[in-house]
Order: sequence, then C-alpha cells, then structure tokens
Amino acid sequence: MELGSHDDLWTSLALILNKVIKDGLDPEQVEQLMFLFRIIRNSAAGVSENQDRARDSNQLKLIQEIISQAAHTHYGNVTYIMMLRAGVQALSNLVTGNNVSKDQMWKSFLAEAPSPSCDQYLLSTLAAIEDETIVLSTVMLCYNCIFESRERSDLLFSTSAGKKLLTQLVNESHSSSGKEERKSFEMIFTFFDHLISRDYFPQLFEVLRNPGVESEEEYSIRYHGEGFHDKKTEQGKDDVDPLPKIRELKIEEIQDEEGDHSQKARMEGKKNEERQYLSAEHVVLLKIIDSRIYCHHDLQQKRHRERHSQIDARNSSSEDGPAISLATVRCLTEIFVRASVLTIEIFKTLEQPGIGQHGVEDLANMSSGLILLLGCFAHLSLYEDGFIAKEQILLEGDVESLETPGEPLPVPEWFKAQHMEMINGGLIESAIELLRQADKSLVRVTKPVAAMPNTATPAMAANTESTLVSNTSTEQGQQSFFFGVKRDIVRLVGNLAYRSRHVQDLIRQCNGLIVMLSQCNIDDANPYLREYAILAMKNILAGNIENQALIEELQPIEAVDHPALQEARVTAQLDAKTGRPVLTQKKT
Repeated sequence: MELGSHDDLWTSLALILNKVIKDGLDPEQVEQLMFLFRIIRNSAAGVSENQDRARDSNQLKLIQEIISQAAHTHYGNVTYIMMLRAGVQALSNLVTGNNVSKDQMWKSFLAEAPSPSCDQYLLSTLAAIEDETIVLSTVMLCYNCIFESRERSDLLFSTSAGKKLLTQLVNESHSSSGKEERKSFEMIFTFFDHLISRDYFPQLFEVLRNPGVESEEEYSIRYHGEGFHDKKTEQGKDDVDPLPKIRELKIEEIQDEEGDHSQKARMEGKKNEERQYLSAEHVVLLKIIDSRIYCHHDLQQKRHRERHSQIDARNSSSEDGPAISLATVRCLTEIFVRASVLTIEIFKTLEQPGIGQHGVEDLANMSSGLILLLGCFAHLSLYEDGFIAKEQILLEGDVESLETPGEPLPVPEWFKAQHMEMINGGLIESAIELLRQADKSLVRVTKPVAAMPNTATPAMAANTESTLVSNTSTEQGQQSFFFGVKRDIVRLVGNLAYRSRHVQDLIRQCNGLIVMLSQCNIDDANPYLREYAILAMKNILAGNIENQALIEELQPIEAVDHPALQEARVTAQLDAKTGRPVLTQKKT
C-alpha cells in the first residue's frame, strides 16, 4: 500500500508498459508482466489516492492494451493465463470504489478502445476464455462498474461491445450452470439479476433477440453513394485512383436497389426471427427472472408464516415489495401473448409426422420459454393473504371468537397493480386460446405409468415422460416438448380468478368455462391436471351467479370409461332418469 503512494512508481510502470506495447508482447516478458500486474493490484487495493495516481499515469489503458494482446495469443499457455488473471484483477482493484476510474475504464472498454490495435470486444473475449478465475474476475469487474450507475449500465445496451458482452455472459452462464465447481455462474446470475432489478429486462430481451448478427455486420466493409469512383477529392485535387487497392481487398460493392440480395437476406433473416422468436439466450434469461420471482415468492411465504400469529400482521404485509417492476411484468406479458400465438400455430401442425416444419431446437426453445413464462406468472399471481391466526386470539383471551375465522390480511397495492397489468395485457385471453388449441392438438394420455424406481435419475425420469407422450401419440416427437403445458395454463388461470370478479367474467366472455371444465380429467402428460382444474373451477365459480348458471345448463352426453376403471372391471354409464353417471361392476 505504501509503495503505491510514490508517484515515481507509477511513472516507471507506465514507461515499462508503454515499451512493451510499442515493441510487442514478448513471450519471455510474460512472467515479468504478471509480477508487475500483481504489484499494481496490491498497491491500488482499497486506496483511492493510489487509484488516482494509476489513472493519471494512464495505467488503465496500458493494462487494457497488454491484456488485449495476451488474450489473443495465449493458446492455453499457463504463463499467459496467469498473467491475464493478474491483469484483470489489477483492473478491478484500480476502479473499485472510484467512480472516475470506473467511468474512464468502462467507456474505454465499450465505447472507445485505447488504440486501433486493441480488441474492442475485449470483455467478451475474456469471458470466453476457458479459465474459471479469468471469467469470474471479468464478471466481477463488469458488475463493479454497472453497480448503482445508470449511465454505465446504459452503455451495455447502446454499444455493440456491450451487447456482445451480454450475449457472451448469457452463453457462459448456460455452459457453466451444470458445473458445481464454477463460481462464475453465481456471479453471472448476480450480474443479470441486478440489471433486472434496475428495470433493464425489456432491453435485455431485445439484445438477445438475434444475437451475433450485429457484430458480424460490423466486420463487413461496405461503400455507397455517387462519386465514390471519382479521382478528385473534395478539395478538387487529383488523388490516387482507389479502385486497384479496393480490388486487391476484394471488397464487394453494395448497390442501393430493391433487388439487392443482401436486403433480401436481411428480410429473410427477419422472417426466421419472427418464426423462432424465442432464442436459446432468451430461455436462459427467462430462467434467471423465473428464479428471481420464485425466490421472492418463497421469501414472501416464509415471512407470512413468521407473522401468521402476530397481532400486527395486517400492517406488516406492506413491508414486502414486488419481485419485478410493472414495466417488466408488461414485457413478460407481451412476450407470452406473442409466444402463445406462435405455439398455437405449432399445435396446428402436429398432425404432420416427425417434427414437421419446426426444427428441434426451435421447438425446444419455444416450449421451454413458454413453460418458464407460465411459471413466472403462476408465482406473480399468488400472494399469501391468509388470516390472522386463531392462536393470537387465544393469547388475547377471547375464547368466544375461537369458532370465527380470523381477520383477512390486506393485499398490497403493488400486487393489485401487477395483477391488473397481466389482465389488461391480454394474459387471460391468450392463455385460454392456447389451452383450447392444446386440448385439440395434444393427445390426452391415459395410459397407466409404472412407478419409477427410487434410483432413477432426473434424466431417466424426463426421458420416461418424453417416451410416454410420444408412444401414445401419432405425432411422435413434437408433443414431448410440451409436457405439462395444459396443467400450467390451468394453474395460472385459476390463480388469476381467485377473488377476482373481473377475471371470472373475462373467462366466461372468451368462452373459457367449457375448456377449463374439460380439464377435470386425468392426463399423464399433465400430472395433477385434474386437481388444478377442480381448484380453478372453484375460483372461477365462487360468488359468480352467471358462471354458475352456465355450468348448470350443461348436460352430460355420454360416459367414457377411464383405463383405470377398465382395470378395476368397472364401467361408467349415464342414468336414464337423473342423467348422472353411475358406476357398475362388470360381470365376469
């Protein structure tokens, strides 16, 4: 620490690093550079004065330049890797707690490289290196820069380097999620969780819509306009004919015409983007926000249990805040509405053999994203209102009130606002239409399933579920992607209908009562579908005379035997007088 208080140290270090950059990175100097970076790292740790001295001597840009060269020449060399570790850690210590240094370095990384030879996408390059320490240090450096800074966070979405970094971190989290020894996964999750908490989810989703296309276009060279081939400059002086040099570079001229092939390619890519809609990166992002919402809901339940017997419980509920903002809820609703339309189109093609016109990856992304969205809304639509416990009444000595229910706890305003945001965004109508088409297209599986052994792995269980649906359906392969989707839709609709007259009426108005009632059946492709459907119908009919009257008007057409009844040698028939189904034992 004391060593860093001398200006001569930083001046000497700058001279050394400048010479390395000027002469080029010598493999024999890599180990010495590692020690220099460690000196810088240790001297700047937690000392703002030393950080300022380092910044004034241009240390930030010099280290960035050398790291850029090493990142593209390491080829797995242990010495290079160790030097890169020390370099990234040195940068972290140089900016920690120093906003001036953060601003300078962050803009240098994302907006303007320290020199033309420095990698403009250096952060993405570092995040892609197969070294846990480098990836972890890089993510910590990025998180340190964006933490509580709207301006620096905005640079992630306004620069191509920032967008590429976001895409790389999403991909890195996906590749490291199954590796317990990789601590970088938790740090990446923290990084994105912070961005979501700062209301950047809509921008994140847009960045990941078609990852990689923008950065690829930047590497292509194009020229337009009249007079490009003229031999005179704007000053009117003769200049060297540029055509020979351009021909040597083999640059393709782009014509601004309607028949331009590149324009057609872009339009075709846009159509494919519209068709696929949810990318693999989107699925990872939805997993992150689903985890955030689930953790918030779990914490809410724990707090509810803790205050369940407290007399001031009616006031303590206001302490809980929402898991995500209204803008994020609105964005998720829009995503679901659009995804449900595309999923309905997929369902309509299920009569085709194999996977039809949809690729396996597209189906996997769409189904995974849809299930994650339904899970998000299922938790967003639940709030532990409950009642003040009777144990508290006992403590107060009010024995006469033991037989009466406790006082209902108030529902916070933020939950009501989220609820209305989902409803006004068309969530109910989209969910009902999706369920209606799923009920037509997805074959109900009533084949008894043998119990899985206790030693079965999750992969074995998932494979059994997939095989079950495929083997009992003529549309083999496709239906396995949508295992449990009807159950999750029913659960969501039932949650939203709880104590909501508006939602109850909305379900009736979009002809959703019959399709919801039709789910009161056993379906092995949708475990617990019947139980969720019965609970949902209870919420839909509670206190709603119009809905109850519509259900009462229904008349049974026929009784259909379930395979479980057939195994028990029992058959179902309609009673001629009452019209109700009755069970009779089959004669042997």
